[in-house]
Amino acid sequence: MRWNPCGFDPLYVYRKVRMDFCGQSPTRAEMDAFARIAGDRKRWEPEMAAELDRCLPSHYWLGKDGVVWNLANPKIRPIDSVKAGENAGPVPLADYFYDYNLFVWANSGDHDVRDLFLAQYFVKRVSDDPPKLEKMTEEELAALKMPNGQNVIPEKRVGMLTTRWFLTANVMFTAIPRTAAAQAYRAYLGYDIAHMEGLHPVEGQPAEFDHKGVTAPTCAFCHSTLDPMTYPFTRYNGIYSTNFAPARLNSFVKVDGPDIVKTPEQGKILGHEVKDLLELAQVAAQSEDFSRKVVWDYWKLLIGREPQPQDQREYGAMWRGLMDPKIYNYRVERMLHGLILTEAYGRP
Repeated sequence: MRWNPCGFDPLYVYRKVRMDFCGQSPTRAEMDAFARIAGDRKRWEPEMAAELDRCLPSHYWLGKDGVVWNLANPKIRPIDSVKAGENAGPVPLADYFYDYNLFVWANSGDHDVRDLFLAQYFVKRVSDDPPKLEKMTEEELAALKMPNGQNVIPEKRVGMLTTRWFLTANVMFTAIPRTAAAQAYRAYLGYDIAHMEGLHPVEGQPAEFDHKGVTAPTCAFCHSTLDPMTYPFTRYNGIYSTNFAPARLNSFVKVDGPDIVKTPEQGKILGHEVKDLLELAQVAAQSEDFSRKVVWDYWKLLIGREPQPQDQREYGAMWRGLMDPKIYNYRVERMLHGLILTEAYGRP
């Protein structure tokens, strides 16, 4: 089969869609059938869309250890040795399958991908082949025994940032859990503070509430962005319990000193002041940075490289379209229908 390397090639895209989303190449007969309509966009475009719709619910795309599941790996960072629940490790602390289920849910169907930040619910996998996920009831959540429990009260839940796994892995025994804020910033907004990315210095920060030396000249610049993002996490327990605890910092006085209780719950992210973690999540979810990161993940996955300078027109149209209620409206599967029609995806 010869491709057209000079521009978008519908026949090449047809085969690529089948491989990327279903994990199978089309047969020669199917390729020949599509080739007969490849010169007429009014015929091949709806056929391509139908093929994508057929593949999107597949086990290959949405199943456990499927494509979308594995897209979450650097965000969830699973550790088998401390996993609880199914396939539990020797020291079961939390079950990260709930995190994967929520991630796949928010990235599939007609669901709002902003629920990665905004969900106040959890998701269960009813079946895996075919994949079927459902929201859990509060009664089902209440019936879970620790360490499988998800016991942050509903009104204080912040999507992927307050699951038992995320808090156990990133807060643990820490009064001011900078790791939690840094991981959230890196995983969902695309900024690695360790690489001096996404810095928005806050005047008067950082403060030495826990006396960790973050005001040292070599630390202060990055921490003037990181610490204000971290303060909203300080009322969530980590390894002991993942409940919201307004007076949590009182238990750290002996370790971190009396100033630890002065740590505010208010913070700042992307230049916006927030009163708590819920407001931080709302600002993050509505930001251009979040939409860029969502599209960036799929762009790299499906095109095989980060967006290059020559891609900025198409890439920009994709992430802006994700935010636009008249275009993709934060629905990933709608965005994917647009992505497969870009020249970046369709040029051999």
